[in-house]
Amino acid sequence: SGGVAHVVNNAYGLQCAGTMRRLARAMRVGRVDAVVQSTDKNFLVPVGGAVIAGADKETIEAIGQAYPGRASAAPLQDLFITLLSMGADGYRGLLREREGLAVHLRARLVEVAAKHGERVLDTPNNSISFGLTLDSLQTPEAPSGGGGGSGGIGGGGFDETYLGSMLFTRCVSGTRVVRRGEVKTICGVKFTGFGSSFDDYPHSYLTAACAIGVSRPEIDRFIEVLDKSMTQFKKRQSKEEHKAKSGKIGGAKAAAGGAEESPKEPAAIPIETDAQAGTKDLGN
Repeated sequence: SGGVAHVVNNAYGLQCAGTMRRLARAMRVGRVDAVVQSTDKNFLVPVGGAVIAGADKETIEAIGQAYPGRASAAPLQDLFITLLSMGADGYRGLLREREGLAVHLRARLVEVAAKHGERVLDTPNNSISFGLTLDSLQTPEAPSGGGGGSGGIGGGGFDETYLGSMLFTRCVSGTRVVRRGEVKTICGVKFTGFGSSFDDYPHSYLTAACAIGVSRPEIDRFIEVLDKSMTQFKKRQSKEEHKAKSGKIGGAKAAAGGAEESPKEPAAIPIETDAQAGTKDLGN
């Protein structure tokens, strides 16, 4: 490892048996100093805490001692109460249930993908988060670079990422839309393909995770909302394209009309009304 410490952002990984097996093996044969996993993603508690684990007890203790300790104890209390209420058997049962629901989520996403001419990304090593291409929602204009604003039809920020806003306003949280070729500059550093795994990923896509605690009815409701949102997106997309074309045609006609010489109007002859004449007389 060249003396470089290795910290793994495990995120949802605690729920995936395959991921945990690979991490355990990495600790045995390589170097993994610490593994960080969110409590909200893995233990059904509110956002705000994390569990840091590792093979070396001294390293983990050093991390704990380095923490200033001024934060709230609420995340620790939430985790303690939740684990006591579920017990080890209850937690393992939820993990097994999640694995079955992941299969269901992927199957339902495949249905939506087929309906809208998309496909579910093939990620065999990821059984938690699934990706759905958004090629049919892609706007014709290239993503804008630099500042974080998006182009899209009509210049009003209407692009694939708007689907994420539609889902959020319909009480779907956690999904993320990654726009193909998105460029952002943060602190002077340019990121091409921002949000994706590498610069030239060929698709815009939406991600959805099957995390612990989700239920089958919730998955089915999500699929229903996603299907309707994609349909509504395409309807608005069609309207925006029609407006953009109409605007270009209207602008071309206006430009052509402005190039012609306008007929001269006859010179206006000033006419004084009785009231104006009276005012002048008074002023004199």
